[in-house]
Amino acid sequence: MSRFTDRVCLITGGASGIGAETARRIVKEGGRVVISDIDDTLGEALAAEIGDHACYTHGDVSDPAACAAMIALTIEEFGRLDGLVNSAIRMGPTALVDLSHDDWRKVVDVGLTGTFLMTQAAGRWWIEHDKAAAVVNLSSTGGLQPYNLAGAYSTTKAGVIMLSKQFGLEWARHNIRVNTVCPGHTETPLTAYMRDPAVKQARADVTPLGRVGQTDDIAEGILYLLSDAASYVTSSELVIDGGMSTSLFNHMPGRKWD
Repeated sequence: MSRFTDRVCLITGGASGIGAETARRIVKEGGRVVISDIDDTLGEALAAEIGDHACYTHGDVSDPAACAAMIALTIEEFGRLDGLVNSAIRMGPTALVDLSHDDWRKVVDVGLTGTFLMTQAAGRWWIEHDKAAAVVNLSSTGGLQPYNLAGAYSTTKAGVIMLSKQFGLEWARHNIRVNTVCPGHTETPLTAYMRDPAVKQARADVTPLGRVGQTDDIAEGILYLLSDAASYVTSSELVIDGGMSTSLFNHMPGRKWD
């Protein structure tokens, strides 16, 4: 399959986890990728692993100038930009009553403002050059339901959903599609707690499909939304969580309908 032949995608937060798997998959399907992150060691190693169809750049998505520079570098390196994946996030898990202003700001600046700035920078180039394109922003089931004690995370991820809807509507006439993916619990470097087999099994037990998510599960949804197969999809969110977020009544005591 070559859904991405001659296409170029930029992935922020792309050095590990879902972003890294997405980069690998795009190149396997004929595309080229620019990987952006602040972890230079991981980012450079991933670009070297993927090969000539990938390059790495250090990028702070909370800085408007850096966002514009990432777009310019992509055009300079590969001559075009067809897709953007915003997966950069900063964690600050703390009860809200104890959350510092600085920790709140860091999560919002990277996860929400960074998504805005990167999408805006890419869109400005696409609109100026009359190019069709697609954006996929990473939210979370934590943006659909409050993730208790996760600090600013759920608020940020909920904001990403609404921001994506707004971009999608504003840019539909330019044939620039903007959608959101909402992963459930997924094994990544950020979910180190699932290295504990008991925790992983307990999470699998409360998921209707009976397992926790893997990065390739989420990457497949991202690739669909970036591809022509989703050419009539915009301002939408795709929930990839094994049915977890809709399973409330599965966990209520009383009658079961298995």
